[in-house]
Amino acid sequence: MMKAAAAVLVVLVLLSGQSVAEEMSTKTHIFGVNPLGLVFNIYSGHYGVMINDGAGELNIPFLYWSPIDEYTLFGVGVKYRFYKDRNGKGVFYGPGLRVLSFTWDYDSFDENYQSQTEEVSGVIFTPGAEIGYRWSWDNGFTLAPTIGAGFTIGEITAGDGTEAEYGSGGISWSLGIGLAYMW
Repeated sequence: MMKAAAAVLVVLVLLSGQSVAEEMSTKTHIFGVNPLGLVFNIYSGHYGVMINDGAGELNIPFLYWSPIDEYTLFGVGVKYRFYKDRNGKGVFYGPGLRVLSFTWDYDSFDENYQSQTEEVSGVIFTPGAEIGYRWSWDNGFTLAPTIGAGFTIGEITAGDGTEAEYGSGGISWSLGIGLAYMW
């Protein structure tokens, strides 16, 4: 009986120590969405991992955008965020790179005025940078508005030389409200 009571006591002490350790551990994973993108029919989000005790974040953004029926962009990227106060909260900034795959059903007319559709597809790259601010609450929810700029490398061009209205080379910008959960 004494051995059973001692074993129960040891288990309780270990479990209570484990729960205290879990409460004291830092939240290092983030998953979020950008509800602002929905205004433009952009479905986007991100997964992030805090590193270096909150001094940085490795962030993997993703997006799907089909502004018109004939045109679709799917993208994924990688960003590194430096946190000014080194705690995973507050001001952050950093570089990033997005890779976007596109498809475009381009409708045109041939020399006999016959309608024809050409499927244009390819990949474009957008290196850039962003700056933002992360608010974080004890329940794990975070809010991180961001603004960014980049330069798109690559063109979306049909066989007759017509350039796509969306996604071709040049300066691009981004605006986001990262609504996320951190654990």
